Amino acid sequence: MVAGPDRGPMSWAWFPARRIEKRGTSMAVQRRYDVIAIIVIVMCVAAYASIRSEFRLRSVMPVEFFDNSRVPAEKRAAAEKIAKAYWKCAVTQIQWRYGYAHRLPDEPPAEFFVTTAEAGSAANDSAMRARYWQKLREVWGVSAVWHEQYEWNTISLTQSLQSAGQWLERHMRRIVGYS
Repeated sequence: MVAGPDRGPMSWAWFPARRIEKRGTSMAVQRRYDVIAIIVIVMCVAAYASIRSEFRLRSVMPVEFFDNSRVPAEKRAAAEKIAKAYWKCAVTQIQWRYGYAHRLPDEPPAEFFVTTAEAGSAANDSAMRARYWQKLREVWGVSAVWHEQYEWNTISLTQSLQSAGQWLERHMRRIVGYS
């Protein structure tokens, strides 16, 4: 008999049935880790597909939107209040309808308005509304007024899953020969 680390009297070589049992146990353990690894990979892919970057208007009114040098000093505070109200409207209403890099229409939409509580009597001034709409159109394309943020979005995950399903369906139909 040959003695050695694998050939000693208590080694697995002397017990062939136990050697098979040892292999089966290790395969089961490996399969369990494989299942866990696959689940983790699927969850990571789903999380990656659900997070996307969005461009949002900065909540702070940019200097380009309100030029206080053209306003007399005694009317500056009221004019700035009106400008901030219109900028707030752009942040809360307009950016959701027209996203980053979209062209704004020539005429202000119905959502672009301010209340008398926000802007006083100037809220009903259509010329003021048109002027701030043109100012918004001027600054809309300036990248400094936007910031990028990442957010959880299940719509992008749904779209990814739908496109993957359509791709799989097209290829399965081609493989099977069904049109």
